[in-house]
Amino acid sequence: MESRIGLVLILSLFTAACGARVIHGRESVPAEYQLKLARLPRVWVAGFATGKKPEFDLNLETVRLIRTQLRTWSSAQVIQAEPLTIDTEQRLSDVAYWRRLGEEHGRPLIVTGTVKLLLAPPQVVQRGIRTIYLPLAGRTLEATVVIIDGGSGHVLSTRKLPSRMRYGVGRFSSGLSLYFQMMDQAMPDWFGAITGTTPVSSEPNHS
Repeated sequence: MESRIGLVLILSLFTAACGARVIHGRESVPAEYQLKLARLPRVWVAGFATGKKPEFDLNLETVRLIRTQLRTWSSAQVIQAEPLTIDTEQRLSDVAYWRRLGEEHGRPLIVTGTVKLLLAPPQVVQRGIRTIYLPLAGRTLEATVVIIDGGSGHVLSTRKLPSRMRYGVGRFSSGLSLYFQMMDQAMPDWFGAITGTTPVSSEPNHS
């Protein structure tokens, strides 16, 4: 089975010149997203508002991850630049600000928004007639994706992604580890927001 998947991936790469390529495999994203990602223009993942005092550089990690995924799944030219620090959410609707930065970066499609990693509430476990609250490490990921026209500075779309919650055990319970796990699950939501695709059904948001 693995060899067959590998063959399909190789054939897909060789046929890229004939049109938008769709990769099928256990780790692939939905074909609907792949086709729209293949038609993306120049893209700038600029930076995200993250709230106060995140436990790690949430803005930097999100910019890096989304850029990497876009380079993997699209043919767009993804701009490499230092992530912007967005102090307030009001900045996301500042037309003059984005128009100026868009001109400086060649009028790309700008990806920005908000990303927040919050402490999850205690996990509730029902055992017989007793309700037990387990103090397991958990985080909730909330994100809103804002797409801006780099030529005009105007917001093209704003989409709040489904929130995700995850608990961890042992070495997989750090905030960074849980963040990466949830972002991996949420990537189709991000692709849908970036390409304007209607979200497809996905696995439950809580685990």
